[in-house]
Amino acid sequence: MDFFMGGLIAASAAREAADQALRTSEINQAANLVRTDVNDLREQVERLALLTQSLWELLRERLPLTEAELEKKVQEVDMRDGIADGKLGRHPLRCPKCLRVSNSRHKRCLYCGLEFQSDVFG
Repeated sequence: MDFFMGGLIAASAAREAADQALRTSEINQAANLVRTDVNDLREQVERLALLTQSLWELLRERLPLTEAELEKKVQEVDMRDGIADGKLGRHPLRCPKCLRVSNSRHKRCLYCGLEFQSDVFG
């Protein structure tokens, strides 16, 4: 009987070890995916920063724009969602004119062109 119990205990321990190895493998795969996603996002952010800086310099060279005007526009766009958080808000917004859903990032309805008032985002 002791031999039988010892075999069951050993089999159970082997199963547990195999399950733990599988969980570890799954965790490692998930971590690799997260690392890949983070690296992809980092590259996208760096590319967007480069494009943004290039666009600003091009506009400043060709138009009489100042840093103060850019900052004022940044603050205006930031407040379109009603929150001064340095982020571009994204929530659906139903146009009061055509009743179609637009994105709060936009100053005008994408469908009928109605200019949204700041209180519409509340």
